[in-house]
Amino acid sequence: MTFKISPTVQLSIGLVLLTISILLVAQAIGLTPGINSNERLYARQKLAETIALQATIALKRNDRFFLPTMFNQIVEQTPSIRSLALRRSDTTVAYQTALHAKLWTLSSGSSSTPEEFRIPIVLDGVNQANLEITFTPLGSDNNELLGIPRFIWFIIFICTSGFLTFSIYLRRTLKHLDPSSVVPARVRNALNTMAEGVLILDKRTQVILANDAFVSRFERPETKLIGRNASKLGLSLENNSLHLPWELAQRSGQKQVKVRMRASLKGESAIFNVNSVPILDEKNRFQGTINSFDDITEIEAKTSMLQDMLTNLVDKQKYIEIKNQELHHLATRDPLTDCYNRRSLFERLEQHFKSKNTLHQEFCVIMLDIDHFKRINDTFGHNVGDVVIKGVCHLVWQQLGKHDMIARFGGEEFCVLLPECTTQRAQHLAEKCRSMIAGNPIDNIEVTASFGISTLAFGAQTPNEIILQADQALYASKNAGRNRCTLWSQALVKEDAVKSLARAD
Repeated sequence: MTFKISPTVQLSIGLVLLTISILLVAQAIGLTPGINSNERLYARQKLAETIALQATIALKRNDRFFLPTMFNQIVEQTPSIRSLALRRSDTTVAYQTALHAKLWTLSSGSSSTPEEFRIPIVLDGVNQANLEITFTPLGSDNNELLGIPRFIWFIIFICTSGFLTFSIYLRRTLKHLDPSSVVPARVRNALNTMAEGVLILDKRTQVILANDAFVSRFERPETKLIGRNASKLGLSLENNSLHLPWELAQRSGQKQVKVRMRASLKGESAIFNVNSVPILDEKNRFQGTINSFDDITEIEAKTSMLQDMLTNLVDKQKYIEIKNQELHHLATRDPLTDCYNRRSLFERLEQHFKSKNTLHQEFCVIMLDIDHFKRINDTFGHNVGDVVIKGVCHLVWQQLGKHDMIARFGGEEFCVLLPECTTQRAQHLAEKCRSMIAGNPIDNIEVTASFGISTLAFGAQTPNEIILQADQALYASKNAGRNRCTLWSQALVKEDAVKSLARAD
């Protein structure tokens, strides 16, 4: 059994509460007569302390002319103060305003009263004098405001505020007694057939109708929705807009379409596309809005799932690309020195010789071989030999440009490709590398290398041919005593082919 309060009782309770609120506000702003004695006494104490402080400052400065002027101005400008006096510690009066001797009745040993204050003036820890102040009776000050008794102000405030608050309260109450009655039954039935939730709001954005779909989705009876402000229904915007769609429709007079909003329903977040259309009367005046709520929660969940799948695919694709790059690196690099391997060297040469502009470009090749490398391996071991190979590669790599290429040709032998490089630069680079290797012991081992240089200008037509030319020049350096650089020439071809292909250490 439910207990229902009648509209009459509800109105009566509301009016009583409003009346009590008005009286409390009147008391808070000091219009209620006869209830502020403690506050007024406190104000007198603070005023007396302020005057005492000013008097103390004047005595410290020994300003005898300031005190009379200050006392007279205070008495003239403060209606609640009747007189002031400064009495020395020997009970003689230093200065007093008119009528003070007549108005002051406290004896020297008596305590202050609400109408008569005695405040000691202390200088350098010694009580030099006492400030005496007489006030009007406590209930007589502050009884007027702008020359009108406060009781009259109280009556004016009660009448004015009561009229305004009661008018607003009754207008809102009568409006909401049955706000849904403004919607015809045929319109309500039509809206109830819609799958989307629908709210009709008045010009104050308060609900006057909610269709069955909205009531079912939000799980609130229509009776609890009617009369509520739409901004209090738990809906929030997803974007950074400061205004709700029905507010924007009201302000702009234009419909708002597919505004995304969220609401917490059954402990889960629901997402809606909200459309808000202004309702205008025959005079084109705004009367409210009709708002549809398209629940896209399930669609958003599937979209999010697809987005996660797409993100996962992209991540896997990136992973595959990284692995392919690693595989390409492994396939094109020498595992010991991390410079290019022989396969990459010939691929680069093949690309260059297939280019139509090959014959018009300068291109040099340098072959280099570590001298007496077998002796290093036999003396210090293969691990030290690997360190020497890496050290030589690193020293040469440091001298190359960003378009140059160094590759391990085999064992302790390297090949350097220098695109768009003149013969003179190639010779200079080879000599610089030879000098760097000879002048920088590797793992405390003195190492030298021999270099052979060739260029397209010598007429090579294939990668093997230009490599062979550089190799012939390399072994000319070996045969000439090692640790030197040799530029290929036609004279080298006449030497014994066996000697040119030997790998003597």
